[in-house]
Amino acid sequence: MDAKVRSKINRIANEANAIARELDEIANGVGHEFKGIGSVKAASGLRRSAEKYRYVSYKLRRI
Repeated sequence: MDAKVRSKINRIANEANAIARELDEIANGVGHEFKGIGSVKAASGLRRSAEKYRYVSYKLRRI
């Protein structure tokens, strides 16, 4: 694979990981700052989204 393409794929994978970390931080904040079923569901949804971004990053690195 061309080095430029590999570099671009790595940058995208790194950005996906950064987004996943931010979503995890937001989920933790929602879980600590707010109370109730709605906050639990919101935090859970954010964590699921973070997992999807991590999966995309994983798949990109395997190309």
